[in-house]
Amino acid sequence: MEQNIGDSHYYQIITGYITDLEIYDTQESYLNARKLAGRPDINVLTIGHLDLVSMANQMRINSAKIKNIDYDTADIEQYFCCKLGDKVIEGAFCRIFFNEGDYVEVVVDPLAGGTYFAYALRRPADKLLWLHPYATEGTEAGNNKLHMPILPLIFLIGAGGLGVFIIFYFVVMAFSKNDFSLLLMAAMGLLFLLPAYLVFSALKKSNSGSAIADKIFATLGYSDPKAFDIEKEYHIFSDKLFDLYKQYCENHEGSSMIDEDAYNEFIDHYMHQQSEDDSQDDILLKQYLRQTKKIDGIQWAFFYLNTPTIPSYINVIHTENHNDSHGQ
Repeated sequence: MEQNIGDSHYYQIITGYITDLEIYDTQESYLNARKLAGRPDINVLTIGHLDLVSMANQMRINSAKIKNIDYDTADIEQYFCCKLGDKVIEGAFCRIFFNEGDYVEVVVDPLAGGTYFAYALRRPADKLLWLHPYATEGTEAGNNKLHMPILPLIFLIGAGGLGVFIIFYFVVMAFSKNDFSLLLMAAMGLLFLLPAYLVFSALKKSNSGSAIADKIFATLGYSDPKAFDIEKEYHIFSDKLFDLYKQYCENHEGSSMIDEDAYNEFIDHYMHQQSEDDSQDDILLKQYLRQTKKIDGIQWAFFYLNTPTIPSYINVIHTENHNDSHGQ
């Protein structure tokens, strides 16, 4: 089924079974593969947050050089290309561990040349969601993350107001008295404005979220996509694991002190443990831990709690309807 909407607030979704999966560890190898396939050139730095990814990779290289240590050449992202039916899907996630034959629901946007770029990939069988880098929370999700105490806030507002007054006063005096040396005094007002500017800029940046995430979560059907933060949902599982870890320590060592080796030992014990009391989410969480334990540097891939219904107005292409080999 294909529907058409012309709303820039949403992506499209393509569902189906993965075939012809190719994974590229670097941006260069991905672009070379596109060129060999005869696809049009693209500037990946203009897609989503891949410019931030490139900056992060460069910062890792620079940091390694400054510290004079060997640099781990693995970038923080991997690229891939696959097919769902006859649709060619390309994309970039932190670490790619979906496989040929997996049934997936992919949030996509068309690229020049007839292919699609993936911004999210959902695998319903084990409730895993891969997200575009840095697209984990909507633009309003961070509004309550950082609140400045009232006294520092009053101080910054007062300092900013004083700075504006100083600038205005000495500029007026300089022109009225024709003494332009007073402009130096006006410049001092900037010293009062600067702290307020830096603090409020930092707060705005920390609360800005991702417009890409807005569109991803809206496309997938989350009720309040701009306020949604997938990490908060995942914290339900991480908090549960931490509580179980504390119980594990108390039972085995008589202590609840946090220790990395002990925690890794607990995770290894937990993910291989089977219990009649395990819910379906417990079973899938243990499976997720087993899958990701040996994957270094994994980010932006989540075991999700809720599966919202894809809205009827989203353009959905069901390629599995045309794939008889899977019996769909």
